[in-house]
Amino acid sequence: MRAPYTLPPEPPLGHPLEVPSDPRLRHRFEAWDGDAMDLVLLGVPFDEGVRLNHGRVGAALGPSALRQALARVGTLYDLHHEQALSGLRLVDAGDLEPVDGDVGATHTRLQECLEVLLSFGAVPLVVGGGNDASFASAAALQAHHGAIGVVNVDAHLDVREVVGGRLTSGTPYRRVLEELGVPGRRFVEFGAHPHVNAQAHHQWLRDQGAACWSLLKVREVGVAEAWDMVLTRLARDTTALMVSIDLDVFAAAYAPGVSAPGSLGFTAEEGYALALAAGRHPKVKLFELMELNPRYDVDERTARLAATLVAAFVSGLAQREAP
Repeated sequence: MRAPYTLPPEPPLGHPLEVPSDPRLRHRFEAWDGDAMDLVLLGVPFDEGVRLNHGRVGAALGPSALRQALARVGTLYDLHHEQALSGLRLVDAGDLEPVDGDVGATHTRLQECLEVLLSFGAVPLVVGGGNDASFASAAALQAHHGAIGVVNVDAHLDVREVVGGRLTSGTPYRRVLEELGVPGRRFVEFGAHPHVNAQAHHQWLRDQGAACWSLLKVREVGVAEAWDMVLTRLARDTTALMVSIDLDVFAAAYAPGVSAPGSLGFTAEEGYALALAAGRHPKVKLFELMELNPRYDVDERTARLAATLVAAFVSGLAQREAP
């Protein structure tokens, strides 16, 4: 069975188990057969929104790069928690087939595809691709769950105005608040970098009642403490949460292969903690890793980081308790 508007994954996961004593994540992902699943990977190989926002194109290759990294990174055993991850059903639904050059039509396809996957009880893991697709992820989650909360873990606020109908990687969260009607109190920016965001956009978020945790503020409070505060507050009046991580929130030393790299940013260990806690939280019903751009990666550093974040989220999902 295939979800609507999807193509088979490339390269495919679900490798045969060569060494019985060493199962890895790549061995657990299987093709979807229409049954219930715990986690479903969906690639969005589309970066027209990045091009329109004058970013570095190449993120359309991100889903493929992540799968290649997953073929080498990630066992089914979490050594720190002494926990096997064998109890979850992991599915690879393949890649969304975008509408060439049409951001809005691609978003419509993505929303419809995710609504189908959500109806089977899965937590979608959306891998991009341009961050503009986050609007469609939020729209699908809202259609399925109602009152949602959204966290954008990102160097950039991505609340630029839509000018002349141009939907770019800089506009998704203004659209989430304005077009989807998600109240500002249910939206959080987390890890925003200094000197890459406009004062007017920051003020607009304040006017909407949205919280904006800068990278330096997060570090002052403590990453784990700040993250727990954000998820706890958002969970109070929502039925589901979406956590989106734009990989440019990491310092370029850890993630050079992104659309808009920065010298400041989170470390790999901090990212692992964020993904693990998101996986643990019972209300996180959609998780994104966006703007993986292998065209500018170094030694697959960014792709391997993304694969590690997948492993962290899956580990958290295995530890998840019912609400």
